[in-house]
Amino acid sequence: MDFAGMIQTWIRVLTGPNEGTFVREQESTNATLTTALIWTVIAAAVAAVLGFMQSLLFASSAQGLMGMISQMDLPPESAALFEQMMAGGLFAGMSGAGAFLGIILTPIFFLIGVGIIHLIASMLGGKGDFGRYAYLSAAISAPISIVNAFLGFIPVVGGCVALLLTIYSLVLNYFAIKVAYSLTSGRAVVVILIPLALLIGITICVAFVFAAAMAGMGG
Repeated sequence: MDFAGMIQTWIRVLTGPNEGTFVREQESTNATLTTALIWTVIAAAVAAVLGFMQSLLFASSAQGLMGMISQMDLPPESAALFEQMMAGGLFAGMSGAGAFLGIILTPIFFLIGVGIIHLIASMLGGKGDFGRYAYLSAAISAPISIVNAFLGFIPVVGGCVALLLTIYSLVLNYFAIKVAYSLTSGRAVVVILIPLALLIGITICVAFVFAAAMAGMGG
């Protein structure tokens, strides 16, 4: 695996939000589904390691918090609840396990996401290759996911920057889709917006179901 070439490709893609960048990248001999999956797994592994490190930091902070709680004049029930939540690094263990599970799930969700985009683009008249678009998509998502994992170490500000990067990734994906499927600007935007709208709709539905379930339990 040419790691130097991989990094250079990621830098070119992230710093070149224009059609020319993606036209050149899709003509690369590395523009295959195999390369896309390798990059996705590498990014998932790096994010998992960083996530596990964050969980260890959380566990250390939690131990300090437990010491502070023990010195506070809290009701016995509240103190016991806090101790149960923090004992044994419960949240840290869940975070660490979830991070490493991501190594397996990330490539699966990546393929599903690329498949959805490919289907929508094709329905709108796009003519493109699944593997080449997967390559362009991975060149965007892999480095951004790694950067977001590093940003997880920065409270508040890191989350804000990660949100901006997510928005920027949509811009880059617009160019990738437009080039990969030879679509007009309007149709490329539609391909981006349809999955986004579906995701927002599903999220809202889940939130309503959860709220209704909580209300039912409270009643």
